Amino acid sequence: MNCDRAFRLLKLTKLPSRLQLVKASWLSACIRDQKLLSTAGYGVFIPHRYLEEGQLQKEKQQQVLGSEEIQPPAEEGAVKPSIEAQVENSSQRGLGILGQQQLAEKDSDDEDSEGEDASVTQGDLEALISGHYPVKSSEETSDSSSTVAQPASKWVCAQSSNSKKENHNQCITEKLEVLAKAYSVQGDKWRALGYSKAINALKSYHKPVTSYQEACKIPGIGKRMAEKILEILESGHLRKLDHISESVPVLELFSNIWGAGVKTAQMWYQQGFRTLDDIRTKATLTSQQAVGLKHYTDFLERMPREEAAEIEQTVRQAALAVKPGLVCVACGSYRRGKPTCGDVDVLVTHPDGQSHRGVFSKLLDSLHRSGFLTDDLVSQEDNGDQKKYLGVCRLPGPAQRHRRLDIIVVPYSEFACALLYFTGSAHFNRSMRALAKTKGMSLSEHALSSAVVRGPGGIKVASGHILPTPTERDVFIQLGLPYREPSERDW
Repeated sequence: MNCDRAFRLLKLTKLPSRLQLVKASWLSACIRDQKLLSTAGYGVFIPHRYLEEGQLQKEKQQQVLGSEEIQPPAEEGAVKPSIEAQVENSSQRGLGILGQQQLAEKDSDDEDSEGEDASVTQGDLEALISGHYPVKSSEETSDSSSTVAQPASKWVCAQSSNSKKENHNQCITEKLEVLAKAYSVQGDKWRALGYSKAINALKSYHKPVTSYQEACKIPGIGKRMAEKILEILESGHLRKLDHISESVPVLELFSNIWGAGVKTAQMWYQQGFRTLDDIRTKATLTSQQAVGLKHYTDFLERMPREEAAEIEQTVRQAALAVKPGLVCVACGSYRRGKPTCGDVDVLVTHPDGQSHRGVFSKLLDSLHRSGFLTDDLVSQEDNGDQKKYLGVCRLPGPAQRHRRLDIIVVPYSEFACALLYFTGSAHFNRSMRALAKTKGMSLSEHALSSAVVRGPGGIKVASGHILPTPTERDVFIQLGLPYREPSERDW
């Protein structure tokens, strides 16, 4: 941040005596080290017009920057909680991963994306949208990959989903999956997670498991899980399946209503409801749950890929009518190349970094007027500079079904990370975020940041510095990963 902007933000005309203006990186360093540091090396150059007369006579500019640095007081500890509280409060107010970077760098919307359009070619844009990049020369590849050490191959995000192995233990995993689902709909998420980890470990195992001892040696499988595996191996059955609560199928039925989570499903069950008709006639529903119940069957049926493409094209045509040059991309399972899709997520942006502003409401109005959007679930969800709509659409024609549609308008500076996030899969995304965390980084749908400071329990207390990621490939490079095209992320 330059000095003029800093004084504008602080609403000062002169720097008060005995005060020093330092860079935001000083605060990050203090939080990282959990103590007040010397300000030496963090000073901001102050032009004479901002210095009081007394300061000009007593000090040289060099002293303002260096020799008169502020030293930490003897009692450091009293300051730390207030600093951490400020950062934590900023996070809760929605700054999230952008945190201090937005505070320090973003002074006005006009300055935010200056000059972006000059660097984006049509070829760059097409590669970014498709996820298919030209193969680099060996020299370029070695240069980029040498910046960050390659991670161990154990990370899911380091592998192509096309290399998925045959499930040699299907007779075991299919029974464990029934239990995992039962625990999930009953709200026992930790036990459900434990089963999911064991299931994934068995699916990835290179041969059929034949003994208790062998099962115990597989990472992700403990002794109790190994005992269940042994029972299935010896009897072909798992007795625990005979004792699944009769509530489970009802809870699953209810939790499939859009807008109704596990807790709501359990509440309805406790109120004596057992069927969808009970919910329809007796339950008190939110507007979202009412829409979910109305289109229950349509939402559960996956749509063919061709229908998802038509939905994307409908949104694109409406967007281009609002603002020429807008880019619209369907993400999710569609972008991963799957033959069917559960819903459609469409990202909208503009390569000039500015023309996406003001598009959100106009686009939704247009799609409502045409009858394409039939129901609203969440009319607007602000997520930083991103705006998200969750609703229901229906293509014209008598046999068409109602489909779930999300429209997300994002600034072009966040487009690559948003593409990565909304393309998925969820398992692939979790793996990338976990890897980033081990490197002192943070990855979200907004940005990839380095030098992230986390406190006890992994709670983020400083957001670090946003790394340049103009393409998805750049995110992979920064994390030291081989690039995976969308079709290779279907874990």
